[in-house]
Amino acid sequence: MTRRLLPIAAALAVILAVPAQAAGPVSRSDPQHLPPLPPGGVDLPLAPPVVRFPLPPQWVTMRSEQDWRTAGRIDPELSAACSARTFRQQEPLRFRAIFKGEVLGVAFGHGLNLHDPKKLADRQKIYLFRNGDTSGCVVVVMDNGDPRVLDPQAGAGRR
Repeated sequence: MTRRLLPIAAALAVILAVPAQAAGPVSRSDPQHLPPLPPGGVDLPLAPPVVRFPLPPQWVTMRSEQDWRTAGRIDPELSAACSARTFRQQEPLRFRAIFKGEVLGVAFGHGLNLHDPKKLADRQKIYLFRNGDTSGCVVVVMDNGDPRVLDPQAGAGRR
């Protein structure tokens, strides 16, 4: 048994005796150390995540080149309720508003995509949520110009 281990121990002693710098430093820019490029290059869009169940569709409800702060008024009471998770979107970013490339979540005062157990919402308003899933949530309130929402009797006859 010891005769078999003797050559292995001798080889190990030789390997440990050679300094690590004798082989030279490894260059990180050596092409063999980098993963191969994907077909088509590196500027391809990322694929959607693979999930067990399909994600719900997401709609862009408004797109504007103005700043999101000028879209409506910031409501501090609703922002605090959003931070406490008592006034929030049912599904974050199911409806989206895009202002200068910044994406905000949208919920409607009549209840579409809105979780509001304390009944703080106004039926005739649209609510924009910036950082809606964090404690730094900001809620922007806009008027809803849809005539079916402004006049509840207009949409009641059509069902």
